Amino acid sequence: MSRLYLHCGLCGRKQADGLLSRGYWGHVELGGGQALNACPTCKQEHMDWESRLRASAPGAGPVDAGGFGTTVYGIGQSTA
Repeated sequence: MSRLYLHCGLCGRKQADGLLSRGYWGHVELGGGQALNACPTCKQEHMDWESRLRASAPGAGPVDAGGFGTTVYGIGQSTA
């Protein structure tokens, strides 16, 4: 049974799975029949989308994803 939606592993976007839409999405095979997808927007905005997808895979461990997934706790301006 095929999946009903393609789900972007980078931004969370969902789109109905179909022959036309599937061709625009990026796919990274993880082995064991598992694959991660990247939407066309993320593919265009992130030249390293494949490594970012691999880093987001469950059990990938700490991987430098070029700043992806980092948390900013606060931004302030120095008045000194």
